[in-house]
Amino acid sequence: MILRYCIVSCLAGLLAALPAMAQVSGVDLLRVSPNSPSIIRDDRNDETSEKGAAVGMPALDFDEDEPVTVEANEVGFDQQNAIVVARGNVQVVQGAYILSAQQLTYFQRSNLVKASGDVSILQPTGDVYFADQVELNSGMKTGVIHHFQARLSDNSVFAAEEARKVSASVTELKQAAYTPCNLCDGMAPFWQLKASDVQIDEADERVRYANAHMEMFGVPMFYTPVMSHPTPDSAAKSGLLTPTYATNGQLGTVVKAPYYWRISPDQDLTLTPWYTGEGPLLQGDYRRLSDGGDYSVRFSGTNPDQLDAAGNKTSGQEFRGHIYAEGKEAITDYSRVGFDIARSTDDTYLRRYGFGDQRVLFSRLYGEAAQDRNYVLAQGLAIQGLRATDDSDTTPLVLPTFEGYYETKPYESGLTLHAFANAQSLTREEGADERRLSITTGGSLPMVTDSGHVFTATANLRQDLYQVNDVPINNNTSTYDGTQGRILPQAALEWRYPLIRSFGGDAMTVEPIVLAVAQTTTGNKEEIPNEDNTLIELTDTNLFSLDRMPGLDTVDTGSRVAYGFRSQYLFAGGQSIDTMLGQTYNMDDDTPFPNSTTPGENASDYIGRIALDYRPISLGYRFALDRSTLAANRNEFSLRLDQSWATVEGVYRSLENNRYLRDSEEGILNASVPVGDEWTVYGGLRRDMVLDQMIASNLGLLYRNECFNLMLQSLRTFTRDRDVEPNTSFTLRIGFKNLGEFGDN
Repeated sequence: MILRYCIVSCLAGLLAALPAMAQVSGVDLLRVSPNSPSIIRDDRNDETSEKGAAVGMPALDFDEDEPVTVEANEVGFDQQNAIVVARGNVQVVQGAYILSAQQLTYFQRSNLVKASGDVSILQPTGDVYFADQVELNSGMKTGVIHHFQARLSDNSVFAAEEARKVSASVTELKQAAYTPCNLCDGMAPFWQLKASDVQIDEADERVRYANAHMEMFGVPMFYTPVMSHPTPDSAAKSGLLTPTYATNGQLGTVVKAPYYWRISPDQDLTLTPWYTGEGPLLQGDYRRLSDGGDYSVRFSGTNPDQLDAAGNKTSGQEFRGHIYAEGKEAITDYSRVGFDIARSTDDTYLRRYGFGDQRVLFSRLYGEAAQDRNYVLAQGLAIQGLRATDDSDTTPLVLPTFEGYYETKPYESGLTLHAFANAQSLTREEGADERRLSITTGGSLPMVTDSGHVFTATANLRQDLYQVNDVPINNNTSTYDGTQGRILPQAALEWRYPLIRSFGGDAMTVEPIVLAVAQTTTGNKEEIPNEDNTLIELTDTNLFSLDRMPGLDTVDTGSRVAYGFRSQYLFAGGQSIDTMLGQTYNMDDDTPFPNSTTPGENASDYIGRIALDYRPISLGYRFALDRSTLAANRNEFSLRLDQSWATVEGVYRSLENNRYLRDSEEGILNASVPVGDEWTVYGGLRRDMVLDQMIASNLGLLYRNECFNLMLQSLRTFTRDRDVEPNTSFTLRIGFKNLGEFGDN
């Protein structure tokens, strides 16, 4: 909300109609019955106002864009002295502005307006100004307001013994107080600012204080000779933000003092100096909007003592830092170019200084276009591994990559044709290099019978060409350089039979599915390296997919049949239960896909999911059950309870007997419990059950009311990675409404 103390300028418009009443002749003072309010109205296009018609007054003619209405118990004009008086429940309306008072007097010759008795002015913004008496002069641009008060639309309040309008945009307050907190009789507000002098500059949208001090519960907390802050509804302004205080087992005492710089309406920069036990650090966050896109750059840098792999200090210092940058710019309505950059000076910097827990950073430049289902993409990808086992010499550079997909509109028969192409170059300092060209063409034909059976027939022909160098073969005893190609035909037929039934206001859908895929058993050659299919898993998301592989290098070979069903029960109130269960049967024993816990088995695990959304409870369960023992080879259980008295979120995951992924088991639990209307206790933990140890835990206390926030949080990590040690930190953040706030996360 822009803090508008434009009482004089408002009255200039609201009272512009009153001088025209001087045209009335032959009457010293016109009175009307207190029980019959007088209305003087300027309708601009009317030749006679209501009041003028009653007393023979000439038509009112004004330049204002909005008509003016004056309503009062008594309205009169002293022609000899050129004084207009309105008394008793005076209300002046022009557009969205409303002035109310018990008496209003306009001295035409001196251009002076006085309003007294419960004076209030309602602004279009919702702000309301109050005063005992208002005196306005100098062409309605200056004046004095006695016992001034203002309640803004955000419920904050200003009060002063005297307000002086020194120009059209500047108001000066004497012995003033400001608070955005709720006011209760006989009690001091939660916090308030008091100052001997306050200047409110509408043009600059800033409030400036001299000799100011803050009180909390009526008790002075700190004093400052000068301070300022933006008006509550102003545009973003440069200035200091709320600091953060923390203690950290690795960094010692940490103080963050951010400064926000509003460079221009379309760009800003937040600079945050850190003061730590290891030395200063500078953090920055730059943002910019353009006509067709947006850009952001987050960075940090410090120059601490050099540490060895165990985290011990060695001689000298070293620069450490990071940068995250992203941007995109629209070229047309359907195309754009952009970049995503993530780099760190070393493997552990991000985790040691709390900028993220990533183990791999990806940077890319790209251009893309999409319309309907068709798209093209050109990009380059650079990878930075942050694990102890990562080697920059063997980390690939993927540059360039070209990819495109095209699909025709359905023909009269329903047939659609499609084509997909991918070209990519992957190089390393050490290790295998790969250049790939892959083209897939095909078509799809859906058919629906009169009885509701849905068939979809699909045929694809994929052709790959690889040129590779230094590919390990023969159990890494030799390497291969050369060219390899493969042709991969595929035919598939899917059958679905959706069945729907209503139960009063509820509805249930059951849909059995069978997918048969015929394809070759060859294609995965030792001479073709697997660069993009290292994380392979059969789940409910790809069980009924034609190609279950996430990439192109490893081929999903062998004919198979997938069968199962999907079901949903939709309650009348919007709640639902979703289920899916299925299995795959491979016709060939030799398949690269982890269809079962034992290589060579034809039948896969039982794959499925169950999801319950019955507010305030949400449950989800995804699983892979061994077909012989029904033992869970994959478990993922999630729970969310969202009640006024508590919010709880829990996740449990386990994975075993997968040929491509290591065994894992972990649990995550987060909860928050309100204590009264203003306090919240929250916490969380994460545990690795394979290692039988905690990974991280946190506990926090949050206080929130209408004008103040406080957060106190402790965070404990239990893992070690080189100079990132197990650590305990405590963080304190505070926020004052309109002076600096923080979110609830």
